[in-house]
Amino acid sequence: MLAFSPLIYRDLFHASDVGTMKVNEIANLADVSPDTVRFYNREGLLRPRKDPRNGYNLYNSEDLWRLRFVRVANKLGFNLREVKVILSHGTEGGLAGSDLKELFTDRLCRLDQELKELKRLRDDMKTTVQVWRQMPDGAPNGHSVQELASPRYSRRLIALH
Repeated sequence: MLAFSPLIYRDLFHASDVGTMKVNEIANLADVSPDTVRFYNREGLLRPRKDPRNGYNLYNSEDLWRLRFVRVANKLGFNLREVKVILSHGTEGGLAGSDLKELFTDRLCRLDQELKELKRLRDDMKTTVQVWRQMPDGAPNGHSVQELASPRYSRRLIALH
């Protein structure tokens, strides 16, 4: 059976053993804010150890790799739950190909829907701009601007979020 493991992508995010890092240090190396590191830590995506002297979280190169992987997966549109699934299976020997296919298929369906909604919104906005161009001085009036807040537009904007 084919398996997917984020471990195979380790070379993409290679971080030699950087030793232990505090939250600001790992945040800088991953190009994220310290709050982002803390958030992913609370969500269980990172595995820092506690410094027994002061209780600070200490991160290692594995945490840096995981943080970078989460960011890339997020950019691909995977939500936090999906990233957790991928990472948890990755540490347990890999995510079965059928499970990974399902995750990607679901994401692709969501992406197709978002693109469809964006295209509709773009078409509506193009039409609005064309109407505005036909107005005296090519400037929108209060009525045409209010049209943008109509349920037709707002439903599409809400659907995208």
